[in-house]
Amino acid sequence: MDKDVKPSIKVSKNGPYIAKNVKTLRNSKGVFIETKPVMTLCRCGGSSNMPFCDGTHAKNGFSGENEKDRVPAGVETYVGKDISIHRNKNVCCHVGHCVRNLPSVFKKGKDPWADPDAVDPEEIAKLIRSCPSGALSYTINGELHKDYSHDPEIFILKDGPYNVTGIELDDPDGSEPETHDHYSLCRCGASRNKPFCDGSHSDVEFKDEKN
Repeated sequence: MDKDVKPSIKVSKNGPYIAKNVKTLRNSKGVFIETKPVMTLCRCGGSSNMPFCDGTHAKNGFSGENEKDRVPAGVETYVGKDISIHRNKNVCCHVGHCVRNLPSVFKKGKDPWADPDAVDPEEIAKLIRSCPSGALSYTINGELHKDYSHDPEIFILKDGPYNVTGIELDDPDGSEPETHDHYSLCRCGASRNKPFCDGSHSDVEFKDEKN
């Protein structure tokens, strides 16, 4: 593998993700999966050889098209005294990391959804930096924080998406993540906002026993 070639993931039309020069592929148990210079990763949810593609997408009618009723792109901002929270629901994978860990700040089903003054700003910033999808970002002292320095890795969330860090995404249809350093890619085939995960894996009860 050429050390000078940056890792990348290409979205193939109605087919798998083509991962190149990705050295780290890890499942939810923390087990590192052997990688190759070029790997085809399933995104239709039907492969019997997860996480790798076995051609099932050609048989199960998988389509990589976006749905018209998907959550529209756009950033909502919640302004606080010392920190402002930004959210792009369009790329949110809805794993609930924010509402579970800081429920006083992030309030599921409430309006406003976020209270940036509920806890110490650094506590909020720390949680936002761990958001796997890149849907959350923040501004402190007039500086926007959304891209961070992560080592290249694909982490397979159990029964959920590929959480990607430090890898360039190439989608010929023009879809771009909110943050280029970290994002979540649909693995179940049911997202209405492909290639990004929108939480549909929970709705369709996607299961991946191997991961």
